[in-house]
Amino acid sequence: MNKLFTFVLFAFLSSSPLVARSSSDGTPTCELPQESYIEVDKTRVRYVESGTGPAIVMVHGNAGSVDDFNFNSLGMLCRNHRVIAVDRPGHGKSDRPNGATLQLQTRLLHDALVRLGVTRPILVGHSWGGSLALAYAVEYGNELSGIILLAPAAYSDGGADQFMRTVLKTPLIGDVTIDLGRLLFGKHVLKKELKRAFYPDSVPDEYLRYASSWLHHEQLRSILEDEYSLDKDLDRISKHYADIRLPVVIVTGDQDRVVSAKLNAYRLQKSIAKAQLIELSNTGHQVPQTHPESIYNAVAMISND
Repeated sequence: MNKLFTFVLFAFLSSSPLVARSSSDGTPTCELPQESYIEVDKTRVRYVESGTGPAIVMVHGNAGSVDDFNFNSLGMLCRNHRVIAVDRPGHGKSDRPNGATLQLQTRLLHDALVRLGVTRPILVGHSWGGSLALAYAVEYGNELSGIILLAPAAYSDGGADQFMRTVLKTPLIGDVTIDLGRLLFGKHVLKKELKRAFYPDSVPDEYLRYASSWLHHEQLRSILEDEYSLDKDLDRISKHYADIRLPVVIVTGDQDRVVSAKLNAYRLQKSIAKAQLIELSNTGHQVPQTHPESIYNAVAMISND
């Protein structure tokens, strides 16, 4: 896995989520639902949902929010499924508890879904969200119908960065460094990372405007903490990938410059007995944005498994 973020990563936002209707050309689309909140272990979690039927739960990457998934392109899903998207802790409008490691975020998501009455969902995770989906499959595999991994970060890339360790572990120095870096380099780095994430597609102008919201201090700290802690957690859960017996669909772009497909998606397919691989040609890391139809196709593959 290449480093997902070194100072600030992309926020790939989109248009919004879901209730089935038809566009002027007859293509199924979805209307914007009301956002909702649930408290889990004293942590407020934001989610949006629409539709009825078997549940599909979507988890964004790092950074991101429920807006990462362009639900208006997923009208076929919301016609036949209960589709839920969740803000991970410290992202979007969800609170962030102390020590929000991959393991803790997995447990929070599990407990939130139990509270919402979600049973045996298909879990969809993009990038860092793919790491969470894998951790969920390892810990709660018997409670899932399958997982869909979009450009997943599945394996450690070699250890935490020492500079990042200093920033996060030294409160005063870390806070000053984050704020100074945000003021001096934030927008420049954001544009660069968005360009890398969308390659070979161009970055929509509206994304550059929307993404500036991820440069706030607390959200930047969440991004950095998630990046810093991920390698250790991936080392732990990757030992158990071979034990996953669920239907798994891995979707990867052949031009991904953020997370190496060779070192993650292809390697992961060989580790999981029931894994299927979809390779999208001339496609980068932003699969949910550039190829939302691949989610529908992957759901159909799991449903027919």
